[in-house]
Amino acid sequence: MRRALKRSGMAMLLIAALMLGTPVASATSDKHGKDFVLEEATIAQVQAAFDDGSLTCVELVERYLDRIEAYEENGPELNAITTINPDALETAEELDAERERFGPRSRLHCIPVLLKDNIDTFDMPTSNGSVILKDAFAPDDAYVADNLRAQGALILGKASMGEFAGGPYSTLDGQMINPYNFKRNTGGSSAGSAAAVAANLTMLAVGTDTSTSVRGPSSYNGIVGLRPTTGLISRDGIAPKNLTFDTAGPMGRTVTDVALMMGALTGRDHSDPLNVEVYEEYPFDPEEGSPDNGIDYTGYLDDEALEGVRLGVLRDFFEGADPEIVELAEDALKVMEKQGATLVDISIDPEFLEFYVTNGGDNIREIADYRFYDEFQAYLETLGPDEDVPDSIEEMIEIYETEVNDSDLPVADSVLEDLLRDSLDDSIDEPEFQNLVNNLLPAAAEYKLSLFDDHDLDALVFPYEASFAAPISNPVETVEDPTYVPDTTPQAAIFAGYSDPGFPGIVVPMGFGSQGLPMDISFMGKPYSEGQLIAYAYDYEQASREREPSPLTPPLDD
Repeated sequence: MRRALKRSGMAMLLIAALMLGTPVASATSDKHGKDFVLEEATIAQVQAAFDDGSLTCVELVERYLDRIEAYEENGPELNAITTINPDALETAEELDAERERFGPRSRLHCIPVLLKDNIDTFDMPTSNGSVILKDAFAPDDAYVADNLRAQGALILGKASMGEFAGGPYSTLDGQMINPYNFKRNTGGSSAGSAAAVAANLTMLAVGTDTSTSVRGPSSYNGIVGLRPTTGLISRDGIAPKNLTFDTAGPMGRTVTDVALMMGALTGRDHSDPLNVEVYEEYPFDPEEGSPDNGIDYTGYLDDEALEGVRLGVLRDFFEGADPEIVELAEDALKVMEKQGATLVDISIDPEFLEFYVTNGGDNIREIADYRFYDEFQAYLETLGPDEDVPDSIEEMIEIYETEVNDSDLPVADSVLEDLLRDSLDDSIDEPEFQNLVNNLLPAAAEYKLSLFDDHDLDALVFPYEASFAAPISNPVETVEDPTYVPDTTPQAAIFAGYSDPGFPGIVVPMGFGSQGLPMDISFMGKPYSEGQLIAYAYDYEQASREREPSPLTPPLDD
């Protein structure tokens, strides 16, 4: 089913190309674009090529479509992209004409972006990774999609995702594949967003993060991912998983590119009450923008930002980790220290670690999802009456049981049983949910803030994942890979992700293990410290330069 959908998109692109008189797979026939090095290109490099006339928007889009055809439709079939925008070439031509006549709208003018497929667009389906919703159209763009288009970004398509923001498998796309090792997964649930950026199938992507779904896949795929303070980016038009924690987040290959897109994603939006509340508290610097027009984070890109900074090294997330990850993290810390940072080894209170992180992690996730039924049911109603879109979660369960589970891509139990069916009996009125939101999450935030205050810290730092990407395992197949080294470390994602308010964090490539798989180091800050985290991440990135493309998805031959 996924293949039919994607090839339909390619067919529409061919029709558009014929109407424009432009070949789709034309890297060898470009007048100028063939001399431009696409792989690992940054926004600044693309804009410079636009400015000097060596590249056009149409040529840039064609080059990405070539790579998508090579690594999605053919070759390893990474399953990173669900839908290609059928109007991509037409839009590129319009953006070229606009640039020539008026100049670029912003630094994102004609920068290709993939949106995770739980972010609404009026012109493409929003499937949430579910084959049941493959034809579900929202009435309008999500706030973030609208902002990106307004700045001239080109929405290249929709990135594959774990079903209803779960792991790296769905009934629509199947298994999402790690571009660095085809036996390993991508992490979830912004799986396609991360893999597509890492494999140079797009310049940028937008993911969403409820507990770890931007930072985890970014780490497993060796790219930069930022989870902001919860509410800083409007959730309007993003299918909910759990609005206590849900947020969108930018994903790219460099900190600079992530900072640029972050500015386009932010801004006050009265459609999201939490967003309005956050902007009432946000400490704005007039030079950084305004609440209504977004925040310019590029002023934080300082390659001396770590000088004099105190970083708390959370040693709890080193113990029991894959030794290769520990070695990479120690090397990363040496770079930070060389850049002038003071490193302070700290440990989480054992009682907090045991109750909140180790034993409480899965339970916290389960109880937090008590919101899912009411919120997703309300989202279904925004899709409007359509015979191809279920009216209710109950109807979806029936379709999964009677149709989908007889297909080649059956639904995972974590979706059908643990999320959808359990949601029928869950309620936010339950005492355990009320205790979580009124007591446990605020207490967790207070404890985390105490770590900063007690040790006079500017940020916390730790390897975001304790193991490299795991072998593929889903309802269809299980891949054996004896080279995989599991960990026994408490989940850093639980500590980083679960509190109220939600804390921001950014992950940056810190190198590769012996199996060729990448891993990221994480900087975590207090609420509203996105700018400082971008600064620290940029300084580290510039001093270390650990980002490398996958040799398994090389440049295409001319």
